Amino acid sequence: MKPGYFSLVLHAHLPYVRHEEKHRLEERWVYEAISETYIPILWQIDRLQKPLHWTVSISPPVVEMLADPLVQDRYVEHLDEMLELIEIELAEGRSEQEVETLHFYRGRYTDLKTTFLHWEKNLNHAFRTYREQGFIDMVTCTATHGFNPHLFTEQAARAEIRTGLNCFERHYGFRPTGIWLPECAYTPGVDRILYEEGVRYTFVDEHALLDADPTPDKGIGAPVYSPHGVALFPRDQIISGKIWSSMIGYPGHPDYREFYRDLAYDRDWAYIEKFMHPEGIRFDTGLKMHRITGDSDEKDYYVRAWAEHQIDNHALDFAQTLEGHLEAHGGQMFPPFLVTAPFDAELFGHWWFEGPEFLGKVAERLEEFGIETITPALFLERHFQDLETVHVSMNTWGRKGYGDVWINERNEWMLRHLHMMETQLVKDVADYRHASPLVDRALIQLVRHYVLAVSSDWAFILDGQTTAQYAAERFREHTRLFAELETALYQDKLSDELLADHYRAYPFLDDVDIDIDTFLSPHDYYVTEERGSEGEAILVLTPEYTGNVVGDLGRRVIDEVEARAAEGETVYVLTPFKEGLPEYERHNHVHVYRVRLTSPFLEHVMNQVAAQNVAYVKLAHELVAKVPFKAIHQFDWMTIPAARSLAKALQVPLYSTMLSFETTRNPHGHGGLFDAIHRIENSVLAEADTVYICEQLSTEEVGMRYAIGDNVKTCLPLDASPYGQKRLKKNTK
Repeated sequence: MKPGYFSLVLHAHLPYVRHEEKHRLEERWVYEAISETYIPILWQIDRLQKPLHWTVSISPPVVEMLADPLVQDRYVEHLDEMLELIEIELAEGRSEQEVETLHFYRGRYTDLKTTFLHWEKNLNHAFRTYREQGFIDMVTCTATHGFNPHLFTEQAARAEIRTGLNCFERHYGFRPTGIWLPECAYTPGVDRILYEEGVRYTFVDEHALLDADPTPDKGIGAPVYSPHGVALFPRDQIISGKIWSSMIGYPGHPDYREFYRDLAYDRDWAYIEKFMHPEGIRFDTGLKMHRITGDSDEKDYYVRAWAEHQIDNHALDFAQTLEGHLEAHGGQMFPPFLVTAPFDAELFGHWWFEGPEFLGKVAERLEEFGIETITPALFLERHFQDLETVHVSMNTWGRKGYGDVWINERNEWMLRHLHMMETQLVKDVADYRHASPLVDRALIQLVRHYVLAVSSDWAFILDGQTTAQYAAERFREHTRLFAELETALYQDKLSDELLADHYRAYPFLDDVDIDIDTFLSPHDYYVTEERGSEGEAILVLTPEYTGNVVGDLGRRVIDEVEARAAEGETVYVLTPFKEGLPEYERHNHVHVYRVRLTSPFLEHVMNQVAAQNVAYVKLAHELVAKVPFKAIHQFDWMTIPAARSLAKALQVPLYSTMLSFETTRNPHGHGGLFDAIHRIENSVLAEADTVYICEQLSTEEVGMRYAIGDNVKTCLPLDASPYGQKRLKKNTK
């Protein structure tokens, strides 16, 4: 075997274009993909009957349309119409070259129908069968191909990922560990969601790794781990470009079929009208009679034998090119050099008619050349210990490598509507979840409208100005339906009939695929599910509580809280808000609230402290409505005012930990600020049930500067609860 590996990844995706009414031109996108890409790829898998180590990604919209009886029956009608048109053409006395090409098409469309009916009209069964036989591997995509860097909330990003996985699992019987992120768009933080949802690898463009921090030692010759442990497989643009470069790519060869010349435009309207749209619109039939020929508008007829000859030539050339590429990197070990070649599946067959046959021939040539093919899943199984961890910035495989395609002057208006829908879903699920089965169905339908609106296809189409009117109308329709249903929810006007009408318009996804809890924030989930079930809690107020603590105080607070939680105590921590950290997070029995100031920025430190304490008190009184607190524990002087107020209002014990005092921090201090802090510290010494001080401070030293009593103690070891066995005063609130 040659050194290194080759991994082919094909991503099958279309927007959800299933419509109840007939003659929608967009639905023909599905027919074209089935006829030109999906079935021809299945033909190659079936012909070769061996493990190819191809990875096929199928997006949920494609999965759902392939499984839809309406789409299935209409596709059979489409095939019958095509066969009828071919017979009419053959009866017209066409030229010898045309007749030869028409015979090719008659055989091809007959085979398409035979294959489609063999799989009982559901090609999901075919891909699933070949995957279960070990010929291919399979992954999926997010629910509707939403462009994740532009999603506003974590909940929306998770909903797209989880819903897509759920849909795929329902149809294919397993949950994949890989996923194709729409547009190969990676953004920091999405890897955490992916990992939490069971995803272990995805795909990025090569500049994602070349611009990573640090730059990987092996460049794009191996995947890397993201900070949260998801493997990122980079596209090798040299090898991918060998196929699709506009300058040297194979599909432009003169002997291949011409994509832009269709029989519908070569025939008089009276002749072709029967096979066109009832409103008098011409569209491609799929019978493309000419070959590329050259750059001029004059095109010669397609000769299938010539095309097949070039398929052989190009497959051999590709194998030789790949062999040289791998040998040039043959010195790489741990892991060996990997060429990852991810493509849109529709490039093979639809845009390059001979593409599926090329892939089949390449599989044969690679085996002859001793080049090992491998799936990303198998690569990780072999080499999971050999990969580096790097930080990767936001990137895509689109124009200019970032988000230019999906946010520009033609489509940026969509984002404000999408962001509004996301935030409304977070609110609606928190407010209405489980109010009744009908309400839950409405929430599921709201999620369905949202994911159909968030598809990256609409922004992509608007950018390219191809079927821009359809894309804009579809987007506006989903936002309109969302608003209509949300209004019915608010006004208590939901009904089975209304929900049925909404689903009937776009019957995408089963209700079981959509988990409305995905739109609950961690705090909302806790509030709706578990708050009140944990018993009495300790309320901790501290000016420091982050994972990157530097000072003694921050470390002591975290250690103290974690020690009490390990003993089974429920602990609520109130601490100032810090940019970059969540306002709420939960770790088992520990609930951390990072509290924002309720007033504008205040310059004087005492005003800031006062405003922060007011915010503590306000939030604590909101919590008291659901959480019974049995004690208050404050740290450092900056939290004393709120702690004293709350302990008195709730009639619970007050505990204080003071690792230092103003007079020990600033022994020569004087002036207004010094005196104010001194008074605040004195107040807790008088009112707290117990004040703990660090070992470096003696009670005698503290007593020289403060009025102390028997309640002042040295800090206990962490394995001893500061609350001891003392009977806690009853919380009467």
